[in-house]
Amino acid sequence: MSLKRRDSLITSPRSQRGIGIPAALFVITLFALLAVAINLLQEQNAETYEEQVNLTRAFYAAESGAGIAMNSIFPPEEFPQYNADAECAAGPREYVFTIPGLNECTATVSCTVDATVSSVEYYTIVSEGSCNGVNRKVQIRSSKQ
Repeated sequence: MSLKRRDSLITSPRSQRGIGIPAALFVITLFALLAVAINLLQEQNAETYEEQVNLTRAFYAAESGAGIAMNSIFPPEEFPQYNADAECAAGPREYVFTIPGLNECTATVSCTVDATVSSVEYYTIVSEGSCNGVNRKVQIRSSKQ
């Protein structure tokens, strides 16, 4: 009799307890947490990418401003209309770029004569580029010899 009773307890629907529903809920919860984590990671990557683009644009804006200053102090032969003292004499200048890639970027450029040694002037050009709140600075030191 005990064998029949034991068999009836095993096959009886009332006595069966399954793990299917708790396991399914656990798997669904696990996948939901995984989806949230992947979404957060993707958002952070997008923000990092945007900041890297703005850092690069700010660097090129600063480099362009420094190039303009170098051309005004050391005019190329094909552009003699540059005044040799234009950048340093005028104090800080701000350039707003409108070309593709640097649109809405600015460069603030200053130039100082650090020293004159044996009638040779030594210049320091500092250019700070800014794009969407991100700043980069370029510094150039040079002389006319």
